[in-house]
Amino acid sequence: MTLSPGVATAAELPASPAGRADPDWIGAAVARYQGPLILYAQRVLGETDLSRARDVVQETFLKLCRASRDEVEGHLAAWLYTVCRRNALDIRRKERRMTLMTEESASVFPSSIEGPAAAAERADSSAEVSRMLRQLPESQREVVVLKFAHGLSYKEIAESTGHSVGNVGFLLHTALKTLRLAASQ
Repeated sequence: MTLSPGVATAAELPASPAGRADPDWIGAAVARYQGPLILYAQRVLGETDLSRARDVVQETFLKLCRASRDEVEGHLAAWLYTVCRRNALDIRRKERRMTLMTEESASVFPSSIEGPAAAAERADSSAEVSRMLRQLPESQREVVVLKFAHGLSYKEIAESTGHSVGNVGFLLHTALKTLRLAASQ
């Protein structure tokens, strides 16, 4: 299994007591969710520094190691995103007291290596999407990102954010209506 630097492999994770998640299951979860969780943590943290997002994700997987498999089986994605979100928000709250990030630095995300024209086009599109998303209320913005950037179901989003499934649907509908209106102007 190939992992990003700074994220523990299944063999490096703490031994699981009886009734806890097994290393193969943890390894499969890391392989499936590590990348998307790092991107999500990075967005929640509002920065481009991958090392802090990786720390958040590593802490998320360590909590998975300590959790009972029965406790998270059947809603693993929602559980991981919930824990990751809480960890990232805790860090953001602690650091917000020390320093505020600028809007500009929060909207810059690293991209894969590509040609200058494609990179410029992607940057323009990303900036426009980021600008439009920033105009949405936080709750709408978060459900849009979880749905479209991370592919979570309404149920998983509801479990991650604490909203009801119906409220998630309403937030998404309202956000998309607002975004369509803004794009047509």
